[in-house]
Amino acid sequence: MKLEIVMFNMSTHSERKQGIVNRNYHVVKNLLNNESVVRIFAVDFLPFTFKRALRIFFENIFYKQEGKVIYRDITTKCVKSNEFSTELYIFSTIDSIFSKQKVIQKINKILDKINESSKNANKELKRITWSYSPMFVDYFYKPTQPSGIKSDLFIFDAVDIWTHHPSFSLFKKTLKDNYSIISQASDLIFTVSENQLSFFKKLGAKNVHWIANGVDFNFFAKAEQTKPLKDLDKITRPIIGYVGTIQNRIDLDLMEYLAKKNPDKSFVLVGPIWPVFLRKFRRPAIEIKKIKKYKNIYFLGRKSYKLTPRYINGFNLAIIPHKLDEFIKYTYSLKALEYLACGKPVVTTPASGVEKFSHLIYIAKDYVDFNKKIDLALKSDKIETSQQRKKIAETKDWQPKIKKMIELINQKI
Repeated sequence: MKLEIVMFNMSTHSERKQGIVNRNYHVVKNLLNNESVVRIFAVDFLPFTFKRALRIFFENIFYKQEGKVIYRDITTKCVKSNEFSTELYIFSTIDSIFSKQKVIQKINKILDKINESSKNANKELKRITWSYSPMFVDYFYKPTQPSGIKSDLFIFDAVDIWTHHPSFSLFKKTLKDNYSIISQASDLIFTVSENQLSFFKKLGAKNVHWIANGVDFNFFAKAEQTKPLKDLDKITRPIIGYVGTIQNRIDLDLMEYLAKKNPDKSFVLVGPIWPVFLRKFRRPAIEIKKIKKYKNIYFLGRKSYKLTPRYINGFNLAIIPHKLDEFIKYTYSLKALEYLACGKPVVTTPASGVEKFSHLIYIAKDYVDFNKKIDLALKSDKIETSQQRKKIAETKDWQPKIKKMIELINQKI
């Protein structure tokens, strides 16, 4: 069975180019290499604030992108990428600010044009509409409500539960309503964590499947063959490292506690700082300023995803200092798998999913325990344990997870 996938993304193409990598990124990357997939029509994250719309306009619509432009007007652009053998179209628009139906109309118009002219035109081609964004649900099509995207299957892939994300606090009502629509109208729902299963089932979803995050094992396993980067060479060891966006989920009080208790250790945070942490007079901004004063805490900023294994490889120990709240309850850490794929010892707060690796990583119950387990992990790490971590990470590669998704799609169709 051959598939055409209309993918509503949780980020934009330019953000992925800048190094923002998430479940959505890995799924698309693997689908592009799957023999069942003929084309992917990738819809960049649809803005719902004017500030976000302005950024998308200049990054994805106004400026030139690699590939052939097949559609363009003042608010929208669609480019056919030349990066992959599988057809990839990147659709960017800010019309969602003004009219969601306008977005759907343009998508349908361009899809019709592609199918009419495509060399891969096939009557047996099945169209899948697959979404990562609960902020937009207008793509659903019904004969009684023919204003969506005609599809053979509607899929929702839940990375997080956005109603619990601080950045979406002003949109809780919209998200609550949309999650209800998603649960009722989706043919398949994939969840990142077990806790999400009950969340969607309570809303009436019937075909919900837990497919946890995976890891690009070969990409990270190569880290052992590379040397750490120069900016790590300048930092006093041991290096306790974290890779990821510095945002609300990071427990900055824990980071301050660890910095005070370990003046002989360096704490390195690799990743961009979420905008809310930079706004003056906001509590997060005050918190980040507070921990920046510690000389043994280093903020290295955004780095290319290609360099991620090299940074992890340069750590003596990797950490996941996440807060325990409702948002974290519905997540499943990509970071833990990436650290394990590099063979690194890991200390983490008891976030959702980490208990499955309790024999290979250190799970801290509180600040004091976190500090003790940093010392324990550094002292007791062995080559044999490092190899065990890599072996378990290898079993969590993305490819079998994508295969399972395709199987479920074929069964449902």
